[in-house]
Amino acid sequence: MEKLLEEAIKLIQPKMIVSFGGGNTVGRLLHEVAAKKLDIIVCTPSEVTKDTCQKLGLEVRELNQLDKSDLAFDGCDSLDRNLNALKSNGGIHTYEKIYANLAKDYIILGPKERMREQLNADVFLSLEVIEPAIEQVIELVTALGGHAKVRQSQDIAGIVRTRLGNCLVDCTFNNWEKIDVIDQELSEFNGVVGTSYFHNLITKALLADGEKVISVSANIND
Repeated sequence: MEKLLEEAIKLIQPKMIVSFGGGNTVGRLLHEVAAKKLDIIVCTPSEVTKDTCQKLGLEVRELNQLDKSDLAFDGCDSLDRNLNALKSNGGIHTYEKIYANLAKDYIILGPKERMREQLNADVFLSLEVIEPAIEQVIELVTALGGHAKVRQSQDIAGIVRTRLGNCLVDCTFNNWEKIDVIDQELSEFNGVVGTSYFHNLITKALLADGEKVISVSANIND
């Protein structure tokens, strides 16, 4: 991953506003940024990453202090050839999409194996849902041919809560061939705040392939 971090660092210019998401690779990139004392302003949708930034002495700007950012770095759980992604495990996708929309370039970092022709069916689609709508959302997922369950906390008894106080409903299907249709139906359903499917948001992916880094750019004509 060292070469991947080197390539990512090359994209950062002085005085930029740079967003950093969650995950181990982004965390390592942050440590490189701090070690090189890069003159940038940092923002993040992740409370864990924010804590790391503060410990590293990096200046962090809050969402209400931003109208744009120059770059955003993030990871993903699965990526397809068109640079659509599932970012499901972290459960902060609603905030991540807000920061992605603010960025001129939204760049995914990860191993080459994360990219497939079609999104990995083993990775679930996560929905942020207000609690009163949970049962109806689960019924809709079932009607669409999938399975859904409310995410439970592994640390304490009870359901996982997002920063907004909502619940996470994790959905699986046999494959993601029709994910655009599925995601649109679920996104438009009353009570669904956001989904973990990132469509037409990613501008570039930097993927580690041994000692090489593969750079994949989005087709702006899509």
